[in-house]
Amino acid sequence: MDSFELYTLINGKQWTKFLKSLDLGESTFAFPSVADIHSCKAVAYSLNSDGLGRCYNFNVNKAERKVIITVTKK
Repeated sequence: MDSFELYTLINGKQWTKFLKSLDLGESTFAFPSVADIHSCKAVAYSLNSDGLGRCYNFNVNKAERKVIITVTKK
């Protein structure tokens, strides 16, 4: 999925679809708000707990609202 489509999912707050669309490895995104970062992280935590074979880790810079998401295989 290209960057435009991923940002469309972020702006639409479609966290599950967004996370499942990410490639393995690191990706950096700017989020609209810190609240959106918290919401996306909560969905990622839930997906991690479901044991679907992928793990999502977040490195957050709240001041800039930037997030590095690392996706690995379990």
